[in-house]
Amino acid sequence: MKLTAILGQVVKADGMSGAMLNEMVFVGKKRITGELIRLDCDMATILCYEDVSFLKVGDPVERSAKFMCAELGPGLIGSIFDGLQRPLKKFGTFMDTQGDCPSLDMDVKWKVYNSKSGKVAKGETIAEVKESKAIVHKVLAPCDGEAKIKNGEYSVNEVIGCVVCDGSKVDVKLLTTWSVKIPRAYREKHVPSTMLVSGQRVLDTLFPIAKGGAGAIPGGFGTGKTVTTQSIAKFCDADIIVMTLVGERGNECADVLKSFAELVDPKSGNSIMEKSVIIANTSNMPVSARIASMYLGVTIGEYYRDMGYNVLMIADSTSRWAEALREVSGCLEEMPGEEGFPVYLASYVAAFYGRAGYVDTLGCGSGSLTILGAVSPPGGDFSEPMVQATKSVVRSLWSLNPELAYSRHYPAVDWFQSYSNYDLDGCDKVMDDMRETVKKLLEREEEILSAVRLVGYESLSSEEKFVLYFADLFKKDFMQQSAMHKVDRYTSFMKQRNMLEAFLTYFESGLISIRNGDDLKDVVDKSISEKLSKMKFSEQEEFGDVAAEIEKSLLHEKEFVDYEELSERLEEEDK
Repeated sequence: MKLTAILGQVVKADGMSGAMLNEMVFVGKKRITGELIRLDCDMATILCYEDVSFLKVGDPVERSAKFMCAELGPGLIGSIFDGLQRPLKKFGTFMDTQGDCPSLDMDVKWKVYNSKSGKVAKGETIAEVKESKAIVHKVLAPCDGEAKIKNGEYSVNEVIGCVVCDGSKVDVKLLTTWSVKIPRAYREKHVPSTMLVSGQRVLDTLFPIAKGGAGAIPGGFGTGKTVTTQSIAKFCDADIIVMTLVGERGNECADVLKSFAELVDPKSGNSIMEKSVIIANTSNMPVSARIASMYLGVTIGEYYRDMGYNVLMIADSTSRWAEALREVSGCLEEMPGEEGFPVYLASYVAAFYGRAGYVDTLGCGSGSLTILGAVSPPGGDFSEPMVQATKSVVRSLWSLNPELAYSRHYPAVDWFQSYSNYDLDGCDKVMDDMRETVKKLLEREEEILSAVRLVGYESLSSEEKFVLYFADLFKKDFMQQSAMHKVDRYTSFMKQRNMLEAFLTYFESGLISIRNGDDLKDVVDKSISEKLSKMKFSEQEEFGDVAAEIEKSLLHEKEFVDYEELSERLEEEDK
């Protein structure tokens, strides 16, 4: 088995009769990792995931007789890998691999407890390991049968017991492997309906995503995709974060590691790294390895999902994965699709996001894997094939607007192009009505601004002027959020709800006062605006019942704010 042709990251070898499609092989004297992606009799086409600059025709090719697999076990949490699951280390402000080291430390002893003996079902928890302060690693039964597991201290490659199935004994280790391109099995998949709280007000309030859902953040260069995804990773209420940096700059990856190590999870009080796995496929690594990193990340996410955890996988950015597919497709001389992307791009994207879900696991528990992908269309062109392929499969889309970003409005989420189609449990009717009111209010503001361009500001009624004033106040002091401020960078869902109620109470009370004949200058009260502005910088317990205070100060007779009625009124005015 020798190389016969080298076409960039794609090489060809003969003598491969009997090989399997997607089988992992080792190419050249340095045994770089590759994968069989096409077979023609005894001629094989191999995609290399490492540097091929030293290869030459005639170099040996070695089969492995197995698919490309992820090594799964205790030690994943807190680790940083490249796309081939090789541990990464930091040199200055850049990243570099640790050579041929195993993915997991084979020398560390893990304390196994709560081991189980007796009849077990496939996927059932048969032992536990304290992997970090935040995560208990669950060892799952490989099959139905009679389990015999012992407590003690073991390395990941040592046998901790066995499961006897149909007369044959299956050894159980802490270390397991799984092919990265094959989705892990589950009992049943449900429609996601529980909200994933990101801590970002504009997302949770207007465009929420469900645990087990699929979402995307498309945006051009400089619109804040990386900061937004990292803020979500740092402060969302997922149990485990799998951060996949696809084609990112090495110094940027190093900055992520530094910031993650210094941050504290607001939910548990532990370091963020105590619940995180980072896969960093930097831009100086082979382009083809970006493909492997995407599948590695989602496989690790499914692994912890099967333990009953709520997992969030973030891919930044999926556009670089698509570019890698395009490059490989070109080397294979396949018929190109739109803009040179392979014709199967949409099916690959759908299959990837399809691995998200809220499921009943084989062990009769439940877990979720939420996938959030950043998309970087060239020039911010949302008609680009990767954006369109992504929009067709995700149910939450957070479009980033360059005009908002350049005006320093972050997160730069465009409230007209973004959407969420998830029907969530746990969001009471008042919250739903307030959400609809905000959307109609922003639409109403846009209509008034269109009129201003034609007839001028002074021709507006007092009510229309107040709508413009309030919309500007709302966007500046509610929707805008600082990732650098100690308090404002994260907002709990309860605080978001209280803030939203205070803002809309001011809006409703102000409209009532104007309709009762009050002067616009009296309604646009500076003290109220300051009180609303300070809410995002205050702790939850500090701002009290601002909504009641505002309502009392504006209305002569206290009236109940009916958000459903307000939403319907705005809708009628739009018509």
